[in-house]
Amino acid sequence: MLKILPVSHTDHSLTPAHLNWILTHFADREWFFVETVELPPELPDLDCGLHGPLVGDPPVPETEVTYLARGGRPGASRLCSRPSRPTRLLTVIAGPEGDDACVLYTAFGGPVAPREAWDPGLSPEEVAESQAFWAAHALSGGDLIEAARTTGRSHDG
Repeated sequence: MLKILPVSHTDHSLTPAHLNWILTHFADREWFFVETVELPPELPDLDCGLHGPLVGDPPVPETEVTYLARGGRPGASRLCSRPSRPTRLLTVIAGPEGDDACVLYTAFGGPVAPREAWDPGLSPEEVAESQAFWAAHALSGGDLIEAARTTGRSHDG
């Protein structure tokens, strides 16, 4: 049975209604899974911060990009100043955690994307896939980019 624990990353504009729906919809899960589903009509849109071909955009050019570490992550993400946009897609990633068979790792609006190349759990093939994907895609990072520029921490592309 899927559980939400303190280690679950639930801050991607998810409301209590979204979280309750996730628990109900995926209640039978007892294994690792990554799944993108369409939200039911009674739930509000989520924000999608992904930009690039996967979501129907042209590739994000390097001239629009700033590289920054997000939320204590060990590597820098490819960010742009474009705003997030509403989506009806929800991606859920969950799996084993300690003695629990299935714990929500994260859930967010939009389609699933490859993990970033600096992720230590990636195989060499996955690193190559990640590098190719993220060369054309970027995440919304306007507030983070502005804060970094103000403090002089940004590394623009």
